[in-house]
Amino acid sequence: MQYVGHLLPAPYVFEGMRAAIPGQHVAVVQLAWDGGLALLYILLAAWTFTRVHRHAVDSGLLARYSAETAN
Repeated sequence: MQYVGHLLPAPYVFEGMRAAIPGQHVAVVQLAWDGGLALLYILLAAWTFTRVHRHAVDSGLLARYSAETAN
């Protein structure tokens, strides 16, 4: 599970907060890594949404769904 944890942004934020509460030095590299991972996941989600939406429009699934619910 540690390998999975390294792929998620939340552990880096928690480590930074754990260091900031007692007044220790906050690792800027960890926060940058967190921001980079979050940005990567947002871009990946946007790309996936765009591909799925484009497929639905091109294949007519979106228009067919709209016509069925417009009773």
